[in-house]
Amino acid sequence: MATQEQLKVIKRRRVHEDIVEQIRDLVRDGSLKHGDRLPPEREMAERLRVSRSSLREAMCALELQGMVESRPGAGTFINTGQFDAMASVIAACLSDSEHTVQGVFEMRRILEPGIASLAAERATEEDISHMEAALDEQREQVERGESGVAGDTAFHFALAKATYNAALLKVVMAVADALHQSRDRSLQTQGRARRSLASHKAMLELVRAHDCEGARQAMEHHISVIETSHTEVESAA
Repeated sequence: MATQEQLKVIKRRRVHEDIVEQIRDLVRDGSLKHGDRLPPEREMAERLRVSRSSLREAMCALELQGMVESRPGAGTFINTGQFDAMASVIAACLSDSEHTVQGVFEMRRILEPGIASLAAERATEEDISHMEAALDEQREQVERGESGVAGDTAFHFALAKATYNAALLKVVMAVADALHQSRDRSLQTQGRARRSLASHKAMLELVRAHDCEGARQAMEHHISVIETSHTEVESAA
């Protein structure tokens, strides 16, 4: 269980996203491990000095991403059992400063269109429901004027789970931090968050229709637009 010393007060405005990031950091540095139980909701909200609704929103995002598991009557537990040594090596390599943003986008262009195609081929009704929940989360975030990156990440993770390819899912989980950062920066461009949501909705309909090639092309276009937005952000910095 995370100790009081490990949990830090949340200060920035995107509260639930800060909570998500803090839990991910604790998992990454080994402070939280697979099977660890998080503190009860009231205790955790008081320690972080956040509302319980913000905490619930963060836990929902983490559950959609597969990072935590809620067990009725038992609590919320860290769920990283799908990681293995190779995934850790991939994650460590990507955290190296020599890996540029361009390299991350090249990886995304190779990886994610194939994921979208496989998801369109194999997605069940339950998978579709998970994608819809992720987009509901993203929509709510965008309507509050936020970037929607937590819902964005959850949608892409739901796509990966729908491939039913365990090796592929491990790779996606391993590179999650790098992908999260590339999405977050690109979503800062004016109007980009709403366009991203619209793009995801269109992609979901292609997956629902089991249109493999359509989903692949939609993802290729999606990543191309994101890369352009990210370049605009970097140029303005």
